[in-house]
Amino acid sequence: MKRVLLALLMIAAAHAASAPAPLFVDDFEKHAVGQLPGAPWKEETYRSGAVIQVDTQRAFSGRQAMHVFTPRGAQYRRGYVAIHLRQPLPQLQSSMFGRAMVWLDAAPVAVPGGTDGPAIPAPMHWTLLQGEGRSADDRYNSIYRLGLEQQGGTQLMANYETTPPVRTDCREQSALTLPLRRWACVEWHFEAASHELEFWIDGRRIAHVKERAHGAKACHGDDLDGQWRAPPAFDSLYMGFERYGDTTNDQDLWIDDVVLSTRRVTCPVAR
Repeated sequence: MKRVLLALLMIAAAHAASAPAPLFVDDFEKHAVGQLPGAPWKEETYRSGAVIQVDTQRAFSGRQAMHVFTPRGAQYRRGYVAIHLRQPLPQLQSSMFGRAMVWLDAAPVAVPGGTDGPAIPAPMHWTLLQGEGRSADDRYNSIYRLGLEQQGGTQLMANYETTPPVRTDCREQSALTLPLRRWACVEWHFEAASHELEFWIDGRRIAHVKERAHGAKACHGDDLDGQWRAPPAFDSLYMGFERYGDTTNDQDLWIDDVVLSTRRVTCPVAR
C-alpha cells in the first residue's frame, strides 16, 4: 500500500512539474489604491455610472483587490474592466482557462414593476464575466457569458448572445448560486475550435456547452437556430458587474487573484 501511495504522489508531482505556468496572474497588489487597475486592464464602463478601483476593504490574498461599485438609480450599469487579448495575450485567443476569486456583498434587489404587476420585481439579470470576439463573417460579436438571473439575482447560468444585426440570446440555467458575503472561486474555459464553454463555482461545474448545436436550450430572438457559435478568436475578456435593470440597492463586488492559462487553473485552498 505504501508503494502504491508513493507512486501516486510521484505521478502527481511529475504532472504538476510538467504543467505550463499561467500566462497571466494578477492579485492587484501592484496597482495603486484608489485608482483603476493599470495595464493590461482597460476601463469599459461606458460612463454608465459604475465605479471601479483597487482598494483595501477586502482581499482574498495580500491587502488589495479590485472593487466594482454599481449604484442603484439606473436601468443599466456597466461595471467592466477588460483585457483585450490580441496585444498582451494572443495565446489565449483560441483557448483560455481562467480563475478569479469573487466576493459579492449583497444580491441585487430589482425595483418592483415587472410584467406580473407593478408590485412584482422583474427577475434581476446581470453578468459577471464574458469572452467576446467578432464572427467569421464579420457581421456580429459572439459573446460567451457567465450570467446570473433567478433566485434574487444569484442563480448562475451560461449565456450566449450576439450583437445586431444577428439576434440570439440563449441561456443554460444551473441549480447553483453565487455565494454572498464570502470569497467564491469562479472558473471558466472558452474554446473557439469546438465552440465550447465551461464554467465552475467552487470546483463544481455550472455549465458545459460543446459544439454548435444546442437547440434544446432556451433561446430568444434566435437567428442562429440554437447554435452557440464561438468566434474564430476571442478578442476580449470582460470582468465585473454589468446590470440590466434598476435595483433598490447598490452592489459591491470584489475580484482578486485572477489567473489566465492554457490549462485549467483550479481553485486555491479554502480559507
